[in-house]
This record gives sequence, C-alpha cells and structure tokens, in this order.
Amino acid sequence: MTKSTLTLIAGSVKTKQALHEQLEQLLGDYVHIKSHAADEGLPRSLEDTIILCSSDAAYNRTNGRYSVNAENIIVGKRTVHHEYIDKLLRIPEGSPVLLVNDDHDATNSLIESLYQLGIDHIQFIPFQKGTLFYKDVQIAVSPGETHLCPSYIKEVIDIGVRLFDITTILNVVECCGLDKDITSKISERYISNIIDLQRKLLVAEWDANQMSEHIQNVLGTVDDGLLVVNQEGKITVFNHSLAALFHVVAQDAVDKNIEQVMNRRDIIDFIMKSKDDSKFFNIDGVDVVIFRLQMTKENTIVATFKSVHQAFEIEKTAQRELRNKGFHTKYGFHDIIGEHDGMKERKRIAKKLALSEHPILIQGETGTGKELFAHAIHEHSLRKDGPFLAVNCSALTESLLESELFGYEEGTFTGAQRGGKKGLFELADNGTIFLDEIGDISLTVQSHLLRVLQEGEIRRIGGGRIIPINVRVITATNKDLQGKMRDGTFRSDLFYRLNVLNLYIPPLMERRSDVPLLMKHFITKSGKWVKVEQNVLEFFMQYEWPGNIRELKSTIDYMLTVCEGNVVTKRDLPSMLTQAGDSVTHEYSACESMLEMQERAFILEVIKQCNEKGKAASRELISYQSQESDFTLSPHQIRRRLDILESEGFVVKGRGRAGTKITAAGKEYLHFLKSKRSEWC
Repeated sequence: MTKSTLTLIAGSVKTKQALHEQLEQLLGDYVHIKSHAADEGLPRSLEDTIILCSSDAAYNRTNGRYSVNAENIIVGKRTVHHEYIDKLLRIPEGSPVLLVNDDHDATNSLIESLYQLGIDHIQFIPFQKGTLFYKDVQIAVSPGETHLCPSYIKEVIDIGVRLFDITTILNVVECCGLDKDITSKISERYISNIIDLQRKLLVAEWDANQMSEHIQNVLGTVDDGLLVVNQEGKITVFNHSLAALFHVVAQDAVDKNIEQVMNRRDIIDFIMKSKDDSKFFNIDGVDVVIFRLQMTKENTIVATFKSVHQAFEIEKTAQRELRNKGFHTKYGFHDIIGEHDGMKERKRIAKKLALSEHPILIQGETGTGKELFAHAIHEHSLRKDGPFLAVNCSALTESLLESELFGYEEGTFTGAQRGGKKGLFELADNGTIFLDEIGDISLTVQSHLLRVLQEGEIRRIGGGRIIPINVRVITATNKDLQGKMRDGTFRSDLFYRLNVLNLYIPPLMERRSDVPLLMKHFITKSGKWVKVEQNVLEFFMQYEWPGNIRELKSTIDYMLTVCEGNVVTKRDLPSMLTQAGDSVTHEYSACESMLEMQERAFILEVIKQCNEKGKAASRELISYQSQESDFTLSPHQIRRRLDILESEGFVVKGRGRAGTKITAAGKEYLHFLKSKRSEWC
C-alpha cells in the first residue's frame, strides 16, 4: 500500500521537532511525514496530500505568502504534553501562575485545555506582551517559551511544546483514508498516552490524600489546639484538641466559616482582626493563651490555643533542664567564711536583700567574693528554683556581649546559629542574672540594659519581636561608678536603676581576724593534712592582701604545692609575696623630690588598672596617659623609671611587647604613696 504524505508547518524549530516526533510515533507506519519551520524559512511552493499547520499563527504565516497546493489543509489543535503534567500538579493549591506563550490566542487556548484536563487547583494568568509586572505572581509556566518570562519571576516551569490533540490526529487519519483497523491502532497509541497521564493524576491524587491524612494524624497528636483560617473566615485546619475544647467534631468544622463553629465573638475578633500576638481567654473554665500568627503571603491566619496549666508545667520542666545544664547557684551563705563583725553584718543584710525583687549592686575590691554573695542571694531568694546565670562583662567585646545577653535572630550576621539564639536574659526568665564587672560595659550596652530594667522586655539583635521577661538583675563592680558618671562613661539613669539595693563587701585588710579562719578553710578543702608554722600565720596577719581572698587562696594553693612533708614554712611563700612582706616591715627608700613620688604613683596606678583588665601595660600607653596629667613622660623616660621600679621589686617587665605587670609589693608601695598624697599638696 502506498503511503499517504503529509507536510507539517510549524512556527519554530523546537515546535517542529516535538510535533514531528509525535506524528512519527502515531502515524509513521502509515504516513510519510515532512516538516518545516517558519523560523528556518519555507519552500516557495508547498505541495502535498495533507498540509498540517501547528497553529493559526503558523497557517497565517504560510497562507498568501507561499504557493500552497494540497488536497487538505488542516490547522491542528494542541494540548499540554502529558509527560509534564506532574510538574503542574506539584504547584501549591491556589497559587497564581503566569502562563507564558508567544501568541495570545495560543495562551488562552492552553489555559482552557489545562482546565479541561482537570488541572484547576491553580489560578492561571495569561501572559501579555509588554506587561512587565504581575502582582503577587512568583511562578510562571511556559510551553517552551521560557525566554519570554519576566526576569523577576522566582520559579519558571517549562512544560514542553504542546502536542496535537486526538481530534487533530483522527482528522489526519480520515484525510489519509486509512481503514478502521489502522485507525483503531492509532487511537489506542494515543489513548495509551492519556492512560499514562491518568495514572499520574491518580498517583498524585493518592499521594496528596496520603499526605493530607498524615498531616491530620500529626495534628491530632498535638496537645495544643490548632486553627488555620483564611482572611474570609473559612477554616482549613481544625485539630482534635481544639474540637474537644469547643465541643465540636473536627471534620465538621473544616471548610466552614469560623462564626459557624465558634460562639465566642471576643475570640473570633481577636483571631480575625487583632494586631496583638497573643491574648488570655477562659473557655468553659479552661484558661488558655491564644497565639496568633498572620501569614500574609498565604493569606492565612494560624492560631494556637495553649493551656496555661500545661504551659506552667512545661516552664517548670524547662527550668529543671536549665538547672541540669549548670544554670544554677553553686554557693550559699554557708559557703561565705567569716566571723568578723563587719562580715556578719554584710551576710545579715544580704539575706534581707535576697527576699526583695529589686536589683542589687554589689561593690568591693577585686577578689572580695562579690560573685559568692550573688550566688548566695539567689539561693536565699524566692527565685531559688529558677535559673541563675552569671556573665563577666569585661571578658567579652561589645558585640559579643550584646548577642550573649539579648540573643539574635537567624541570619543576623555571618556565622549566626540557624534558627537564631536565645540570650541570657531569655534563659534567665523567672530567675536571676548576675552581671559581673558592670563598670566595664559600653554606653551602647548600657542603653539596652536600661530598657530591660525599665520595661521588663528585650528584643533580639536583628529581630523586631518584643519578648517580655521576668528576671532579677544583680550586678557587681570594683570600679568607682560615681566617678565614671562624672566623666561620662557610665549612665547616671542606669546607675540609679542598678543601685536600688546596695551591698558593700569589705576588703580582707578590714577583716584581718578572718585570715586564720580562711586559711583553715582553704587547707581543709584541699584535702591535705599540714601544719602551718606560727611565723607564716604572723606574716599572713601582717600582709595587706591587695588581691584579697582570691590572692590568699592562690598563695595557700602555691604553698601546699611546694611545701616539703606536712609542714608549711615561711620558706614556702611565693617570692613576690616575701618581697611585698619585706616592704611592709621596712621603710621605703626616700624619693629625691615630690615630682618623683608623683611620677612613681602615676606609673604604678596605670599599670595596676591595666592589669585589672587582664592586660599588661606598655611604655607607649603609660606615656600617652601621662599627657593628661600634670607632667608628660616620653617612652624613653618611662623605660628608665620602669628599670628602677623593677630593680626594687615593684614591677615585672615582659620581653618585647609583652608589657609590664605590677607585683604584690608594687601594689603595697602604691598604697604607701597614695597615703602620702596629703603631704605632696
């Protein structure tokens, strides 16, 4: 049997290739097929049994311009390629989708075809040439014309060139005069493709139902009530916990208007109209807090109904977990050793302050036990079951201190923890936070801390949500905060907020009678059985202890380590301590002038202040600060004076840029020089 012949005329090369492949697959055994694309140029004369145009546009480009001689001219109708249906099925329901094609009529025809195929879960918007922006549209679909899509579209889905529909194929078969058996085979070939499409649709529908059932099962296990409603008030999610709260059947509530399900106008108004994030309600005797989340992009409101009683139990569990993580006190008042009257009085006052909720400012020299008192105050307070968090403010940079105290949201800065991070104030909720070395924080952190004290709320770095907190603040410093207020480095309003209650811890030199008691305590705690010679005790009672209890403990630890046998002698004292001790019992060498005394006091004071901040002092730093005093010293002059002070045991110079550190003897000598201040004037 002689094959019939057919010439395909398509607009583009891509369309020609796809349609030629379809015709060969369905008709190739019975029809000889030739193909042309208008983009490539057409022969001046077209002559065949059948000329099949891919679209009206292809027909119009051919008719009148070329010599066409054919028994039948057919303008084919086309539909979406079945292999790409699954891409469309994955688009979220209700999404506005831009359908992009090179011809307006073809665009509308494709939209109609998609709806007829049952792909009606999305809203198709026809593309129009010249229109650059389509409101609320983030997804585009195109049958091979993706280059026409607006550049701002986030997701572009290519569903391939549209194929001829069954009507067009049967029309070609009829024009070729093929018998019924052949027509039946061709129809079966086409239908098999449709069956594949139907199978995909059924599988997709089954998957969707399975996912929906899975989500409903998951929502059913959640103790909180969950409600999802669109802006028109139509309920899309209503879980079993919420159904039990309102005495309705969950399945009956879905797809109904919220006013048909809930009989509480105040709750409906809060969910549908309020700008607040949360609100307390009593529903048939059950206390709940409703948390409201507006999802603008989805045009949806999510409301979570949380039981107050359950939230209280969760909070207690969270606090227990915080305690297990180490966010709790390590010391009580029984750990504060001292029988001196002044120390007994401080402990008595501290116990009274502990029962208050006001902020406490603890002041005292370094090493006096300020943190020990902070722990004991929390342990004695009504918040003792809540968390206790301590932070050394001088040990962190400004930015790091802010992120530690107030937390941050995800993506705030490079390296930020996924999901953001809670700050110490959030973690200390219903407990106490202890801010040590408060005198060292920057003015920026001071302003944020003031807001916490004034408003009882924080806002994470990079976030806009206000988080209410209930935290007691205890601060400590060895700095002169009133002096820092005068020179503008500490806010007076913050000082008065922190200094509502004040506790001063005396230095060890003001409670010398406690030295033997502290010695015994530290030695016993070490687990060693040793005897301390009388001359060591006499030395300890005479020494000024500029480092206070911390220095005393360090000295005892050193002596217990180096002593021979079970006897601690004066020979076991650290060398710097013996030098300082000698300075107590001997007269200092006289300075040649009042200026020399002033210079020595100034240099030692600068070094001491640097050392207290954990830094060593350089000659350049001392020289720079001298420019603000009554005299100016060059780095060379500083070096000569440091050489002399080192030879006398008052400082230790580091190599290179290591800087200089003051010794215990140097601190004592500085104290001596300060005591002579009145004689200088």
